[in-house]
Amino acid sequence: MKLRINEELSALIPALQPEEYELLEKSLLSEGCRDSLIIWNDTIIDGHNRYKICTKHNIKFDTQEMEFNELGDVKKWMINNQLARRNLTDSQRKYFIGKRYEEENKGHGGNREVASGNSYHLKTSEIIAKENNIGERTVRNNADYSKAIDEIKTNTPELAEKILREEIKLNNKEVLEISDIEPEQRIEILKEIEKGTPYKEIKKPHVAHNSGNNEWYTPIKLLDIARKVMGSIDTDPASSEIANRNVRAKTYYTEQSNGLDQEWNGNVWMNPPYAQPLIQQFANKLIKEIENGNTKQAMVLVNNATETKWFNTLSEKAAAIWFIKGRVKFIDSLGNSTGAPLQGQAVLYFGENIEVFFEHCEGLVCRCEYK
Repeated sequence: MKLRINEELSALIPALQPEEYELLEKSLLSEGCRDSLIIWNDTIIDGHNRYKICTKHNIKFDTQEMEFNELGDVKKWMINNQLARRNLTDSQRKYFIGKRYEEENKGHGGNREVASGNSYHLKTSEIIAKENNIGERTVRNNADYSKAIDEIKTNTPELAEKILREEIKLNNKEVLEISDIEPEQRIEILKEIEKGTPYKEIKKPHVAHNSGNNEWYTPIKLLDIARKVMGSIDTDPASSEIANRNVRAKTYYTEQSNGLDQEWNGNVWMNPPYAQPLIQQFANKLIKEIENGNTKQAMVLVNNATETKWFNTLSEKAAAIWFIKGRVKFIDSLGNSTGAPLQGQAVLYFGENIEVFFEHCEGLVCRCEYK
């Protein structure tokens, strides 16, 4: 029987170690395939390794068909199936709890309420927290962790698997940090760890987290240009009370009010947090707000990391990009220069006042096909 393998679904199955795979192969050769493969519309959802071995050696196997309405329901079932395993590492459990939260919230944009009984409603994070005996905040932190692991998996799957199996011991902050490092640098980090170098002693590239949550505030000169180009700054979705003293946005959102859960109306200035997965989430959110008509114009200050997914998300929809000459000297809460990150910066413009944007840019400016 020919079955299909969906790469997105198979990615939810933890990879077997070579010795584990060898033991499974010996067992199937000597005893046959005693457990049915679980399938959905001829697609394997449980038993990927057994199917691979059985087809290789012409071993007979049975299948059990399961019914689901859509792919998302299949993924939820697979995630819950993994969470039921007793031999998960703490890192794998965090990953799957985060994946479940992510899947439960897809399609409705946030932490929805779910009916429980006749009158009381629980948020998704509350349900998952109660089932796993953890806090709601931990559930959301696990969601960030799982997204970071997925980012690492895209180019350095071996590193991601070693983290999940806890052959490499890293905390949440360190995993998020690695997800923001380019693949070539991740490979070098893996080599150093395999040599026995503690992660904290490995020299890593500097990543500036330029948001309202720390001392890297936007220079007033750039904010003045933003007001000249757009006419006003109506919304700053990644800010703080201190940062808004200079931005002077009519509406601003902080870490506590979480701009990712709000509408971004009018003209938007954004200096997002530069760590993954947040920067990708803010990039996705901006494009969504432009497409649904809430955001009329926007200017975004980021590192000129043209090789990253989040930069491409923004640049593919931008009307123009200003690659700033030199590096931006950010300021502290008193307006004093705090220095500059090691990378250069870019400002991406979304809107129709492109000529005005060009007038105020000092450095290389690229006109994009406005979409």
